[in-house]
Amino acid sequence: MMNNETGQFENRLRRQPMRKIPGEWRGKILVACRGSRVESRAQESRWISTLAFRLSTVLWPHPKAWAGLAAIWILIFAVNFSVRDTSPGIAEKSAPLSPEAIVELKKQQLLFAELMGSRGTPDVDRQKISPTKPRSERTEILMT
Repeated sequence: MMNNETGQFENRLRRQPMRKIPGEWRGKILVACRGSRVESRAQESRWISTLAFRLSTVLWPHPKAWAGLAAIWILIFAVNFSVRDTSPGIAEKSAPLSPEAIVELKKQQLLFAELMGSRGTPDVDRQKISPTKPRSERTEILMT
């Protein structure tokens, strides 16, 4: 019922001819619009001046101390940027190992393991044993 009434109202509005807005109204609308824009700028400037006032009340008791603190921070940032290392890292400079070098490293690792008294194979040479059962069944095995 309500939908029918709104449909009838919209149909009546469509049938009515559009009228022109009087020229004096247009001028008043534009003046009001420009005034609101000026008011928004005035509100922004009020907000900034309020912030500046509050900051000055906080900083005013010891302005030299605050200026000194700001100078120290500027000095810290300047030293940080001037000392920054721009050379490439060690990992970027080194070339990949050749297969011969890898074999030699494994031999050295085995020799070291023998000297330390560990007779087992090093972690590098061990193959990972993957269980065939799901994880839920593995926990039951461990618990029993």
